[in-house]
Amino acid sequence: MRHLCQRSAPAEGFILIVVLWIMALLALLAAGFSATVRSHLRLAANAVQAAKAEAAADAGVQLASLALTGGRETSLQARRFAIDGRAQSCALDERASLTIRVQDAGGRINVNLANERLLQALFIGLGASRETASRYTDRIIDYRDTDSDRRPNGAEKPEYVAAGRPLGPKNAPFDTIEELDQVLGLDPAMIALAVPHITVHSQTAGIDPRAVRPELSELLVRGVTELPARTGPLLSSTFALPAEFAVGSPQRVFHVISRAQLAAGAVFVREAVVEVPSNAAAVPVFKMWKRGAAEDEPGVPQIADRPRC
Repeated sequence: MRHLCQRSAPAEGFILIVVLWIMALLALLAAGFSATVRSHLRLAANAVQAAKAEAAADAGVQLASLALTGGRETSLQARRFAIDGRAQSCALDERASLTIRVQDAGGRINVNLANERLLQALFIGLGASRETASRYTDRIIDYRDTDSDRRPNGAEKPEYVAAGRPLGPKNAPFDTIEELDQVLGLDPAMIALAVPHITVHSQTAGIDPRAVRPELSELLVRGVTELPARTGPLLSSTFALPAEFAVGSPQRVFHVISRAQLAAGAVFVREAVVEVPSNAAAVPVFKMWKRGAAEDEPGVPQIADRPRC
């Protein structure tokens, strides 16, 4: 009997070790499962917050659209939103705020209608040399015009074919700003700087002084006079839109940027272009609808300090 007891002790120790290993493995699996569940819960919560921010930004666009529709015959001073792109902030509730910018498309440069001098002034104002600005201008005009005659610094089908682009230029108006990426020889960084100041939706070859942003006025003054590109703070108070570029706008098409921020931190930016028909019975038409870049918003009041939307 004693012999049997002596032989069972090692077996019991081995079984205990196996049991401990199994318990440790189960604990490890449970910890991993718990971490996975927490990760999925965080992802779900973030998705919910992102969806709420997107819905709030979309509501901001609709709010601006309704204000524009209702203000067809209202004077500029009486309208709820300025039409020169100035930011206006409000709170949807204690958990969400909006910053809305409304700009008449006539306050931007139409890349389909702008003449050579206006396009050159823009690029020089953005920091391009006169030679580079002339090349960009000629290539944009060659891309949009219907002929195959190459401008002095432009590019038509032979230049595109030589660059490995057998389709050549469009030889038709731009449908979207994004088509500038297809123009041969344009620097993407320069085009990115120009994007806030250009459009394809205005109905004028010039710019409406009532709707132009101060930044664009300064760029064009610098471009016309060939002043050095600005590197410091905005000096727009000393710059007025050059008279040669000033025209009136019918004020029917507007760029709207709506930035929503939740108290929890989620941010969503919606960019849209809305056309307000002259017929009071007609509804607005959205000509563009896309997600915008969620940039920082410095110097704005907290949600609790904003007026209600």
